[in-house]
Amino acid sequence: MNLPDGFYFRPKRGPSAGKSMKREHPCVLKRGEEISLLDVLAIPLKRKRAVLGLPILAAVVAFVVSLLAPNMYTATARLLPPQEPGTGIQGLVSNGGGTMYSLVGGKSSADVYVGILESRTVADDIIQRFGLKEVYGDSTMADVYRKLADRTRVNVSTKTQIISISVKEHDPVIAAAIANGYVDGLDRINRSMNITEGQRKRIFLEGRLTKVERDLAEAESELKDFQQKYRLVALEEQARTVVEGAARIRAEMISAETELEVLKQFRTDRQNETIMLKTRVAELGRQLAIAETGSNGNKAGNGDPQGDPFQFSFQNIPELSMQFGRLVREAKVQEKLFELLTSQYELAKIEEAKDMNTIQILDRAVPPDRKSGPKRVMITALTAVSVFILAVLWAFFTEYLSFMKAHEPQAYSQFLQYAKPWRG
Repeated sequence: MNLPDGFYFRPKRGPSAGKSMKREHPCVLKRGEEISLLDVLAIPLKRKRAVLGLPILAAVVAFVVSLLAPNMYTATARLLPPQEPGTGIQGLVSNGGGTMYSLVGGKSSADVYVGILESRTVADDIIQRFGLKEVYGDSTMADVYRKLADRTRVNVSTKTQIISISVKEHDPVIAAAIANGYVDGLDRINRSMNITEGQRKRIFLEGRLTKVERDLAEAESELKDFQQKYRLVALEEQARTVVEGAARIRAEMISAETELEVLKQFRTDRQNETIMLKTRVAELGRQLAIAETGSNGNKAGNGDPQGDPFQFSFQNIPELSMQFGRLVREAKVQEKLFELLTSQYELAKIEEAKDMNTIQILDRAVPPDRKSGPKRVMITALTAVSVFILAVLWAFFTEYLSFMKAHEPQAYSQFLQYAKPWRG
């Protein structure tokens, strides 16, 4: 190809090459001359010992260093993507109109999981749980965070949305434990944030059930006290007994009064029998008064059990019946309400268990039996190639400096001045 005026590297060939060194540098290329592949290769071949020797030496050194480096083991845990949106983390990001959804820019639940796994909260839990500050031998938490982040990779498959958590450590058991620790930390945070509809219902019903249980106990206690005060077991039966007893007393009293009148009018000579009948009529009258009014003149009425054969008076039956009915009704209402809330509470607990969205673990990390690094062959090859490229560039650069020293001494002097600070 045709090249513009200038200086290009092209060694001269032929018997007169040595003489031309006095007049012209062997790498000068005139206008109109073409450069070939041999012209390019001639320069590194001129310093082939350095160009070939340095990469070989560097490869040997890199291989030895890689042999001295401790092995690294990579343990990986995999999580399935969330399947059903709840009202916790998944629900916040699955609803297009939700606040969390807008905050994360429409990211999926898997992306939110990745953010949680890379959070400082999970990192603090891992560091404290496995004592990584002592394991890494770092004095500051910043260095521990950096090392943990460098040894941890969290990736999401674009096709399946499966989350992979990979941890590299010198000990395969520790690598697997830390990877599983990330899974446990994510599950714990997810559970704490995952408030489901069933859980809210269960919490509400639990509070209502506690209150109803307390109200039921109070209603039953009031009914028991009322029954103990008036010695009530079956109000209807007892009321019928009281009415029948009052009617019997009334009949006996009328009979005694009739007999007394007969004695007074026709049997005046039976004074003792008359006195006994009068006494009997008075006693029957007292008993009838107790049954009807609940009072016997000694303030022991109104259902006072001490000294009276009746637990309550005939006159108080309607009021006692009303009070007793109210207390029984209140107790039955609270009992039915308690039964209803108990059944709803049990259903809410079942619903809560069904709605609880936890992470779905596809693979837990296991201690690997093969090392993942260092990759000694790759390290050696990359080192050799890199040093070879640098050696070739060095060969071209030194050849250019040689040309500049011979043909442009002023530019060469300026270059030395610029390079002086770097040379010390």
